[in-house]
Amino acid sequence: MLAATTSGFVMGGTLIIAVGAQNSFLIEQSMKKQWTTLFVLLFILSDAISISLGAMGFGLLLQEYPMLVTVTKWAGVAFLLWIAFNKIKSSLANDALVLAMAKKQLSFKKALLIALAVTWLNPHFYLDTLLLMGNLASQWQENKWWFVGGAIGASVVWFVGLSTLTARFAHHMQRPNFWRWFNRLNAAVLGMVSIQLASL
Repeated sequence: MLAATTSGFVMGGTLIIAVGAQNSFLIEQSMKKQWTTLFVLLFILSDAISISLGAMGFGLLLQEYPMLVTVTKWAGVAFLLWIAFNKIKSSLANDALVLAMAKKQLSFKKALLIALAVTWLNPHFYLDTLLLMGNLASQWQENKWWFVGGAIGASVVWFVGLSTLTARFAHHMQRPNFWRWFNRLNAAVLGMVSIQLASL
């Protein structure tokens, strides 16, 4: 029981940290202090749903219908490259405009669509949570739900911790150069994720 929970926590934490697009989005929203709690809950709930479905065997759908992964992959690649392009564009503006864009509040609808897209249009999300974590959970047999609980616990710790830490230091990040380089780094992360997706 304890071994299964610990294993789920460790494996879940390792995989969650690697989902760069989600983390970049959450960091930016946490610095702006815009609907952060909602997106933390959304990411945790998404992980919980996908990992639980994987533990119930739904990961087999990815193996039986690879077209699902292909369609999601190219939609995700296009979307991430579009966001990366806009981040680079923002980083090239003058100081006043950089700060103005950094403080600009997204509409709730747009922010929610981006949050859903960086999660559910990312094939890595499915492969890591639905397939890999699902397969690992099934190996624990009668203790598989303890494994799932541990993995969800890692999701809670990571997303709550990341948003809380970022919000705490947000007041140190209100300089044009910070946002300029943050946007460039963000674009680089999204670009690398899109390249990884395209090579799947």
